[in-house]
Amino acid sequence: MLKFRLSLSSTAMNYADLKEIVRHLKRVVLCSHCQNKFSNEEMYLVTTFQNEGLFHLSCGHCGNQLLVHVAIINKNEKSSLTIKTHGGGKISQNEVLDMHNFLGQFNGDFKQLFSL
Repeated sequence: MLKFRLSLSSTAMNYADLKEIVRHLKRVVLCSHCQNKFSNEEMYLVTTFQNEGLFHLSCGHCGNQLLVHVAIINKNEKSSLTIKTHGGGKISQNEVLDMHNFLGQFNGDFKQLFSL
């Protein structure tokens, strides 16, 4: 997990916040496969909600893809940007079979699935 200190708005993300986040992503996030940096053209904003954003990064060099979750956390009037990335790792045959088995038995009841 990468962590940064930024001067960002305290509620929902705005255009200036997104530009600052993209600048940081370009500087610090490397492709987990070939270690190249990402360009603007390789970054796609999937969605934002309040102080969080989800980005899809696609490496133009090797084709590897990453999902990047960005969260702005406010503490004592200062903002901290937390970036988590996921990607690169291969999905094993067992993971595919586990998901297949789960979906074969899943009845669509998300309330029951996520209840305590």
